[in-house]
Amino acid sequence: MSSKSHAFTVNANGRSQPMTFTADRLVCCGWVGRDRAALDAHIAELAHLGVPRPGRVPIYLNFSPYLLTSDRDVTVVSDQSSGEIEYVMLCHGGRMWVTVGSDQTDRDVETKSIPASKQMCVKYVAESCWPYDDVEDHWDSLILRCWITHKGARSLYQEAALGSILSPAELIEHMPGGAFRSSEGVVLFSGTIATRSGLVYGDAYELELEDPIRSRKIAGEYRVTILPQYL
Repeated sequence: MSSKSHAFTVNANGRSQPMTFTADRLVCCGWVGRDRAALDAHIAELAHLGVPRPGRVPIYLNFSPYLLTSDRDVTVVSDQSSGEIEYVMLCHGGRMWVTVGSDQTDRDVETKSIPASKQMCVKYVAESCWPYDDVEDHWDSLILRCWITHKGARSLYQEAALGSILSPAELIEHMPGGAFRSSEGVVLFSGTIATRSGLVYGDAYELELEDPIRSRKIAGEYRVTILPQYL
């Protein structure tokens, strides 16, 4: 697969510095809840839309690195696509780094093929990151939040501490072949948390990863435009 370079800002020890990251492999995880009841709720949420229930959990899917973007304007071809907040791990320079992103997915196509539904949409990542070892000792207390704007109304769409889903160590442990630790340039999207009121096809997404222990946040946002399929 072709590689794609990204410019990140590393925030650590009260200082910021640039980091050029080359993505060689993109892996998206799914059905990663630690709480079985919450996980079943998310599976049921998607099953309501016709998405087949998984044969195993978690799942890992390979996608093209060119899908990664930090652009604040993204295009889709359907009015039935939606984003979902996730933590994102980067493997670079023998270390791991954490940021926040969104796995935009075409929900109509998802009822027919989960890989196809994700491959046809970009994967947004914020432009800043933290060293993973800066947050590893209080990982479960980090908080994911996502606001959506839909038909002009902004609302809190997702919110949960990272203790509610599998940690990087758990995802890496279960990953077939140990692909993350053995490969420079791997990007791992964690899988998402449950929505507060069901799936919504948002017009804009605001993402936040909060570290309440160190009083800091990583934030990102993007708008979605439906690209006319015919002239």
